[in-house]
Amino acid sequence: MPKKIICMLVILFLLIGAVGCGFLNREPSEEELPESEEDSEETLGHFRKTVFYFVNERGLLVPVTRDIPWVEGIGRAALESLVDSEGLRAELAEKGLRAPLPEGTKILGMTIRDGIAKVDFNSNFIQTSDAAAEQTAIDAVVYTLTEFPTVDEVQILVEGKLLDRTPNGNQLNQVLKRQNINLETPVTASAEVVPVTLYFKGGSSTGSFSYFVPVTRMVPKTDNVIKTALEELIKGPAEHTGLVSLLPKDTKVLDVIQKDGEVLVNFSKEIEGYGGGIDVEQSIVNSVVLTVSSFPGVETVSIQVEGKAGALPEGTVLETPIFKPLYVNPDSI
Repeated sequence: MPKKIICMLVILFLLIGAVGCGFLNREPSEEELPESEEDSEETLGHFRKTVFYFVNERGLLVPVTRDIPWVEGIGRAALESLVDSEGLRAELAEKGLRAPLPEGTKILGMTIRDGIAKVDFNSNFIQTSDAAAEQTAIDAVVYTLTEFPTVDEVQILVEGKLLDRTPNGNQLNQVLKRQNINLETPVTASAEVVPVTLYFKGGSSTGSFSYFVPVTRMVPKTDNVIKTALEELIKGPAEHTGLVSLLPKDTKVLDVIQKDGEVLVNFSKEIEGYGGGIDVEQSIVNSVVLTVSSFPGVETVSIQVEGKAGALPEGTVLETPIFKPLYVNPDSI
């Protein structure tokens, strides 16, 4: 057999063997991960609606929906949009917000595999004023990245290393997931108490921008934890948070019934005593829907008053179920 043919066969054999052994395969990078159908549907032109987490004047994380350019490695681009800079500072100041990541923070590397986003920051990431600001930065990264359908958990490295303790005492040596955003009181969940996420109304001190803020509150474990959460929503936020609950204090939660992904909430007639105004009325509905739909598996929320699904005084229709919002704090929910 001619030497030329023999050489070609040898090369072909080596290539086949390499493929079979996985030498030519590589784990997908972030850019290669397929986006969900929801992403493509919600993309307008070359932009994607993305929920970022910024910090308000009281140090609370606030989700804000923004359109960002659709680029390869959009998760990395989202994190870069959380880094403090002169331009971003000026833009957010109008809304009473600020960036959660310290100026000069850089992403040294990022991969997403099997639902885990691994991000390596430079040391500027942990150059914060105190432990609370540092925890806020960590939470902002976790919550912003887990808005993407391909990310369930996040692992943070600093200069390529997992840190048992940061300079301010926070742990970074484990995989992180969404939990206890804007926690009111540092109490560990147990058989007696569980965390619930309540959405209160907040805004800038100038009144130029209003928004909903998720707050984690530890509550006694009950057979109907959604009902308990709504009762806590009516009680209102803790003092000195700058937040409010617009539901009248004498409102009663008569019943909460969940069937698969559908939740029916029945309030007493006192919910209509908010004093009027379409903005207040819609904010009441939005805070209820956001709070209820924060529970796993909830897809739609139906609201009744004294067992009837009609309309609230300003005309907000309650006859059909309200779907879980795709985004928090867009122009409208």
